[in-house]
Amino acid sequence: MARGKAPDFGTFWDAYALKRDRLAAERVWQRLSAMDRRAAVDGIPAYRESCRRQGIAMMYGQGYLSHRRWEDPAAEQQPAGRGRPGGEPLPDPEAFEEMETW
Repeated sequence: MARGKAPDFGTFWDAYALKRDRLAAERVWQRLSAMDRRAAVDGIPAYRESCRRQGIAMMYGQGYLSHRRWEDPAAEQQPAGRGRPGGEPLPDPEAFEEMETW
């Protein structure tokens, strides 16, 4: 997005694919600086692609904004509890089928 006037909430909402709980997202948006608003809108494509590559769902707009997901490196854009410390991926779910049960 070009520098200059910060985008308005409508610009963010139109760009963000997951349309849930608009009011909560708008409340967080109002607390962001103009620079953060530009960065948030600019970061949407990378966040969407990161979620797609990792096979995880995107956060609602409020979560994306309040957790400042546009600042996360691509490898770290996953919700808490996904993967292992240090970024090691979880084992393949099919591997569990081969395990013996007690």
